[in-house]
Amino acid sequence: MNCWRITKDSDEWTCFSEVGTKLEYEEYIITEEKYLEAIKTFWDETGVNQIYITALEQWSDGVESQNARKYLSNIWIGKAIKIDELLQLAQHTLRNVCWCKVEIKNRFFVHFGYDYYMYIGTDRDCQKAIAKTQQSGLNVEECISPYK
Repeated sequence: MNCWRITKDSDEWTCFSEVGTKLEYEEYIITEEKYLEAIKTFWDETGVNQIYITALEQWSDGVESQNARKYLSNIWIGKAIKIDELLQLAQHTLRNVCWCKVEIKNRFFVHFGYDYYMYIGTDRDCQKAIAKTQQSGLNVEECISPYK
């Protein structure tokens, strides 16, 4: 299985909670969209059509501040989700509403770490996805997920 760590260039901020103090909301959104596009790009190149939630934690402060209660009430460990729902779950994870791992055994996974790190693993080498993600300004480096 191939695995990469996706990171942003700037280490000036590492968390959504820093919006308004270390960066503006608009700047945050640009970075968040790059991460979501990276997930979609690797998903498309891998060719999966659904993935399973294998770990999930919800943080009450984030759930309330992001108005995510309704969405998260329909999410549970073991649930199969498609790309649109994965992107929404990833967005909530990047915004500190929850933490999750999603996987389809020996095919594809997305894990989220501290300091705005994201880990993607696939059964393919995904050279097109790597190039597209790097062109967006994100860093892609081979790395074993510490959440595997």
